[in-house]
Amino acid sequence: MARRKEHSHDEIRAMAIQAATELLIDQGAIGLSLRKVASQIGYVPSTLINIFGSYNYLLLAVSELTLRTLHDRLTGVRAADSLGKIIAMAWEYSQFAHEQRQAFKLVFELQLLDSEPLPESQGQLIAGLFTLIECELAQLFPEVTQAQHLSMSRVLWGGIHGLTSLSLYNKLFAESLSLQDLLESHVQAYLQGMGYQKELSCC
Repeated sequence: MARRKEHSHDEIRAMAIQAATELLIDQGAIGLSLRKVASQIGYVPSTLINIFGSYNYLLLAVSELTLRTLHDRLTGVRAADSLGKIIAMAWEYSQFAHEQRQAFKLVFELQLLDSEPLPESQGQLIAGLFTLIECELAQLFPEVTQAQHLSMSRVLWGGIHGLTSLSLYNKLFAESLSLQDLLESHVQAYLQGMGYQKELSCC
């Protein structure tokens, strides 16, 4: 068993996050535990509690890494216009979810205790993801207020997340339809319903 002085606080933190991520990929959340993570890096569980504050906060650190990776993926999406970019981001989101299935599920399934407030950094990451959508909505609906952009982004992405999650659990029950086509249909229908190129839907 390694001794505390062999690694710095930040080194142990990084090692634990890496170990937890690897265990999550290999065994899923059910096979993950504080003891397993500690054993993987050669420390006792109490050391990790001292560093992270709780097991949930260790898992939250893994989720934060997942969100940062997702943000980088969505930021890298390119398209000719804002409509195309939103559709492309929706598809990139679903691809990421399928590629990083266990980590993606952890982000949405992790339940913090009432005594464990969500760290500000986590909230900023989530807000940053929605900002990517809000910026594109601002291009499509320049006359709409910022508060309305915020509301629209949540409704729009709620549907994207719902389709993605159903696909992850094989609950779409539509084998003849591709997830990519369903996502594109959802984005176009919602935006037209909000008034974007509404005349095209009447043709």
